[in-house]
Amino acid sequence: MPATAPTCFDSPGGRLFLAICRNAAWDIPNDAAAMMEAWRLSGDHGLEPLAAGVVLAHPEAEWPARLQNEARKARDFALFRNVQLLALLAEIQGALDGAGIPWLALKGPVFTGQYVGDLGLRTSSDLDVLVRPEDVPQVDRLFRGLQIASNSPVRPEDRPLGIRGHEHKYYSQSPRYLVELHWDLVWRSCYEIVDPDAAFRRAGLARLDGGAFPVLSPEDTLLYAAMHAFEHRWDRFHQLKTMDWILTGQRGWGKESLDWDFILGTAAGTGKSRVLLLGLVLARDLLHRELPAEVNARIDADPALATLARVICRNFAGTGPAGSLLRSLLFKWRVLETMRDRSNMVFSTVAARLGLLRLRPAVPAP
Repeated sequence: MPATAPTCFDSPGGRLFLAICRNAAWDIPNDAAAMMEAWRLSGDHGLEPLAAGVVLAHPEAEWPARLQNEARKARDFALFRNVQLLALLAEIQGALDGAGIPWLALKGPVFTGQYVGDLGLRTSSDLDVLVRPEDVPQVDRLFRGLQIASNSPVRPEDRPLGIRGHEHKYYSQSPRYLVELHWDLVWRSCYEIVDPDAAFRRAGLARLDGGAFPVLSPEDTLLYAAMHAFEHRWDRFHQLKTMDWILTGQRGWGKESLDWDFILGTAAGTGKSRVLLLGLVLARDLLHRELPAEVNARIDADPALATLARVICRNFAGTGPAGSLLRSLLFKWRVLETMRDRSNMVFSTVAARLGLLRLRPAVPAP
């Protein structure tokens, strides 16, 4: 029995939006109002390029002319931006590989090429690059040599209130894009589900038309995506679609090749089983993705998942706890499984909201 019903999108436009996310485009109704509502929802949830692909692939559905024009713009923009970001990433790759520095591409256009299979179906806003903490000073110099600069020095050793940092923001000069340099995957131990050192050992190569880029393994990618969605309180549907793309996969990356024993064991070993299973139950019940019997058994064994999934559905509909600090804290408290993670989560979240985690005053970079 499904843990949650898809009641967060129960209008005609909402059902069409879900059909698009399920890759079930044959459910398109001849209803201009529903079509416009589905398009609005795709924009609200960061999935405009995906919807645009369906609109442009099915002109026989007689989409409104204004919607078709918007779809062409959305798809062209996503493709253009991803191509530019991949070109910038290739420059970064040349510098890092030339210096012998291990690194991984996180999310972004590489994920789109690897799992979505079409650079025009998902928009990337920036580049995320993971390196080892000890390599950060050298990477900082390489970035600045590539005209990828920051107005403040990078200090991976800073730990305000004992809370570690995990990234530093840079901007390329022309075109101006955000590049986030990571030396950890998460900023607080309560969110840790993938060990970065082990992630480097398990890493693979994503072979795209523009080259081959080092990436997280499919298993680590799924675990990281579940945690990233949870950290952001499941506030937008694109977080679920990201997990769905990993599950469905492209070019041999997907559910057929996933090591579920490793995935479930890693989540349990870090006390994050519920974080993972929440994403999976949503993919199963909202996007109709088939899951292995063992995963379904674990979902059914945790009665709290049904209630938590309904809370997330309210987030998707704009009525959930994502917009409230107190309600978000309560939601995360219920999902996390250990008192240590719960207390760390509350402390770090409140400290961040109060502005107590700022690093030492920034000074102009040399």
